[in-house]
Amino acid sequence: MTSANDRAHEVERLLTDPFDRLMAILERGEEEIDARRAELAEVRYALYELTAQGGPARPPQAGHVLEPLRPEMAAPLLRYLIEHTTDLSRVCTMVVDAGAGVEQENYRLNQDLLAEGRFRQRTIYPMDIMETEQGRAWVRSFAAVGEEQRLSLSPPSEFAIFDEHSLVAVSEWGNPGSSYVMVRDPMLVAAFIQLFDRAFDRALPVSPDDEHDDDQRLVKLLGLGLKDESIARYLGCSLRTVRRRVAVLMARHGVQTRFQLGLAASTGGLDSPLADRDR
Repeated sequence: MTSANDRAHEVERLLTDPFDRLMAILERGEEEIDARRAELAEVRYALYELTAQGGPARPPQAGHVLEPLRPEMAAPLLRYLIEHTTDLSRVCTMVVDAGAGVEQENYRLNQDLLAEGRFRQRTIYPMDIMETEQGRAWVRSFAAVGEEQRLSLSPPSEFAIFDEHSLVAVSEWGNPGSSYVMVRDPMLVAAFIQLFDRAFDRALPVSPDDEHDDDQRLVKLLGLGLKDESIARYLGCSLRTVRRRVAVLMARHGVQTRFQLGLAASTGGLDSPLADRDR
């Protein structure tokens, strides 16, 4: 005999719109696939850990410090590393419209964990990211959850460092469209950390720092080799204003060319204005 609960369930199923039923089945299937991918990523990482500890497991091309990642494993492994970061992640990105990091689940997970304070994240973005609405929206969304951000005229490459134990990078230096490799060699991870920290210190804040004098800020931008157009976009002023202020600075410090001004700025030689020297 059919129980009352079974009959009620059957009636509910018959009254439910077929489209809604199919969508529910599809969503359950997608959830099961995502869970399976997460499990496989955890298995893959566990195998990497066994290899590092001298265990019997051997990843592809054992003995290489660069461990290639198959395309289908890049996003799940990245998700696993995000979930297990406890202190600081360092991200150097060249684009925000491609790669495993922009996969929707990784994007949401990264922001959720940052918002919860599970770890801190520092990111170097390319300067031109602020020239598109998509780029500005991406930067604003991560700033809202506490990401520490910098802009670089030329980011070193595309990579992410998780705490001090794992690194995922593009396999071809400076090519964000290439495949991925994983690095766990302590010396190489430490070298990437040094590279990132130095680049982060030299890069610019996403928004101009109001604590600095306008002229000091302009001199720093010139010293970094930015063109007038880029400086104007960064400072939020007109190109004419930038050129006028550069001319004033050249006169004030007694230099004849923009190159001399930029060189002096990059070597810290503008501490003492020279405007009155030849007057």
